[in-house]
Amino acid sequence: MIAKLFSRTPKMPMVGLAHVCSESWHANRPFFVTLTTYAVAVVFAASYWQIPLDPQIYSEPFLLFGGGVAFILFAIVATRVMLERPERLFPRLVRRLLENDLPNRLVIGLPVALTLPVFFSLFTSMKGGLSRIVPFYADSAIIAVDRMIHGGQDAWRILHPLLGAGPLTFALNFLYNLWFVVMLVVLFCVTFSTGNKRLRSQYLVAFVLTWVLLGNAVATIFASVGPAFIMPFYGDDTFSPLMDYLQATNTVYPVWALHAQGILLANAALDGPRLGSGISAFPSLHVAVATLNAIYLWRFGGILRWAGAIFLIAIQLGAVHLAWHYAIDGYASMLATPVIWILARRLSKDPGMATTKYATSDFDFG
Repeated sequence: MIAKLFSRTPKMPMVGLAHVCSESWHANRPFFVTLTTYAVAVVFAASYWQIPLDPQIYSEPFLLFGGGVAFILFAIVATRVMLERPERLFPRLVRRLLENDLPNRLVIGLPVALTLPVFFSLFTSMKGGLSRIVPFYADSAIIAVDRMIHGGQDAWRILHPLLGAGPLTFALNFLYNLWFVVMLVVLFCVTFSTGNKRLRSQYLVAFVLTWVLLGNAVATIFASVGPAFIMPFYGDDTFSPLMDYLQATNTVYPVWALHAQGILLANAALDGPRLGSGISAFPSLHVAVATLNAIYLWRFGGILRWAGAIFLIAIQLGAVHLAWHYAIDGYASMLATPVIWILARRLSKDPGMATTKYATSDFDFG
């Protein structure tokens, strides 16, 4: 399935460094303009509200994950070449990598891949400092609206008769944690694709805007902590029955969400950003990214289309059932993300991309 996320492009000869840099800049210009604008805004906001910044939080995790993905993809290509039993393995392997447009993928993809850890680090730094801008206040209003939508009940109570069983809770928690892997795999595949450059640029810009607009800006305006943290932050026991269920389930089936929530709560009492730190409920970034990926994968049809849609549903259910979010947090994300996708298309318009003809065949590891 991963193979379909790449697109094959006509092979190009190796050219001079200046041309390579020019090609890389034109392919990534909308992304870098968006990212630079965000970075400048972060620096000013951090200076004004005295928010600590650490641009290296995700450097090591990204290096490990990127190396792992590269090794797996190389192993797939090498295995398929070896199964062909060529007379000379190494030359055939090199030729296959060149056939799959590896040089151009690296030229276009590496500059983006190298800046992503900085982006995520700046985002986490800002997320951890949102309460310095606007103290948490919106949970009661969000709960009221959420109940109005669901006939006067909390959404988790409606879902509980269907999901309130240990194996189902475990499965949802597994998928919720798998979100990180899925997000990064899709992101890396898009980053190193060389087929439809307009679509690639649109996804990368939409990815950044989703995190920035929903995960920072809207999250600041509607500063909220979510069901898991409403007791420690407000002394409100509204969601204690749900937390009690998760704690009881955790004695039989592991509920990793409880451990993660404990770490977030502990980090909230400390100064400075840390890996994965920052509490925010509205809107749900998990659901937003799952929506973005579902929109992107829909055009591929088949298994990828429905896998993206089903995964989105699972993330929305898990967000509510595991006490991470109110249901309306996910609804807002599902409504806002398509708007961001359309906005990203406008921001990604580039004369060079518009006149380039792209191959439509899918990337083949073989």
